[in-house]
Amino acid sequence: MIPIILGGEKVVTQAKITVMDPGKGKPLNEVSVAGREETRHAIELADQAFDHFSRLALKERTKILERAAEIMEKRSEELARTLTAESGKPIRDARVEVTRAIHLFRSAAQEVRLVLEGATFRVDGYEYPPGNERRMVMSVREPLGVVGAILPFNFPANSFAHKVAPNLAVGNTVVVKPSTSTPITGVLLGEILYEAGLPKGVLSVLPGGGDTVGAEIVENRRVKGITFTGSTPVGTSIASKAVTTGKRVMMEMGGSDPIVVFKDADLERAVSISVRARFEYAGQNCNAGKRILVQEEIYEKFLKEYVNRVKSLRVGDPMDESTEMGPVISASVVKDLENAVLDSETKGGVIHRGMAGTGGYYFAPTVVENANLDMVIMKREIFGPVAPIAKFSDWKEAVELANSTEYGLQASIFTSDLKLALKMSREIRAGAVIVNDSTRLRWDSLPFGGVGLSGIGSREGVRSTMLAMTEEKLISLDLS
Repeated sequence: MIPIILGGEKVVTQAKITVMDPGKGKPLNEVSVAGREETRHAIELADQAFDHFSRLALKERTKILERAAEIMEKRSEELARTLTAESGKPIRDARVEVTRAIHLFRSAAQEVRLVLEGATFRVDGYEYPPGNERRMVMSVREPLGVVGAILPFNFPANSFAHKVAPNLAVGNTVVVKPSTSTPITGVLLGEILYEAGLPKGVLSVLPGGGDTVGAEIVENRRVKGITFTGSTPVGTSIASKAVTTGKRVMMEMGGSDPIVVFKDADLERAVSISVRARFEYAGQNCNAGKRILVQEEIYEKFLKEYVNRVKSLRVGDPMDESTEMGPVISASVVKDLENAVLDSETKGGVIHRGMAGTGGYYFAPTVVENANLDMVIMKREIFGPVAPIAKFSDWKEAVELANSTEYGLQASIFTSDLKLALKMSREIRAGAVIVNDSTRLRWDSLPFGGVGLSGIGSREGVRSTMLAMTEEKLISLDLS
């Protein structure tokens, strides 16, 4: 039985869940789950620990993060295999995720020195208020207090690092709710942080339901900020409740990212990158290229090459070093994907299927030819390996199709005409537009997030998280 981490103590609770191995479709391990009472206690411990932790010398907090990164590096293979076992992410990709998480901890330890530098202002340049010539005014950044971190299932290590490392760096205390589908990696990372010297009470890792752990985090007035990654319906619900108690929010939500391919694009590059962008981790990434829009002059050629690539994808056991695509996270997702493909078929889509895995929650990578706006897969976020390919005539129609959903996370444009790419980049509603590269491109230290129903509040990123989860305070000194 895997315990929860309650303020640094490992606690086995009466309630438990069975975490499944998506690659086998069988139980992996039993995990203790927290309820309202444990969550409330964790928040109280974090609140009590905040005064001491926030007043630690910055060098002491950064040393903890650096030691944690060293321990993670030594245990990287264990972390990667744990991540693969509970998420179904191919082992090669799991290792990349763990490496990113390690870098995030180190980056947080480095960047915080710059973010917390503060500033001084030459107020003697202002006429009002009178007497500015004898004043010195400076700004400092101070931590919020207790931050609630609600994680998605698809990045249990990297999302933990994004939400925990920058907050600890600036002096916040954190209560983490990992996904009940992939909680084990988060518990391991919590153990590692305490092994690295984190003071008791500063961090709790509480697997549990949204109606218990999640609800207490959202409603408890001691929680001053919430950082969330997950679906749009859950994110908007959390945000609407959180603001009623004055909480700072960072909501990274869904996406239906378009990939736009023009007739003058490097076809080989566009096909290769867009297949990877859609089918990496079985399409279960918020910034996966979920809709492929191709100019009509090259549509048939692109489609043929794309389908051939998809049919050659190696689908199977995520622990196998050669596997390119593993299972989806659950049996219910398989059913949802089947319904989405059926909807596409009844509305004029031609279905092309690749190789299917066996023994777990596998869904064959699927391409929908002649995709149109009547189809569910072109309207809402499809979190799985289904790629609709639609055609367009000119750049204006491409923009209309790209902007035809309520989401706006990222977008890609493939063209050799950089003036056109820049023009379209201004027209497409998205948090980032990537030219001649993947929608999956992300810099962990830079702001990441979307517009519309893809994001609410501040963007996620090492620096932007630190800025969002601290308060700027002006201090004025009268020197007369």
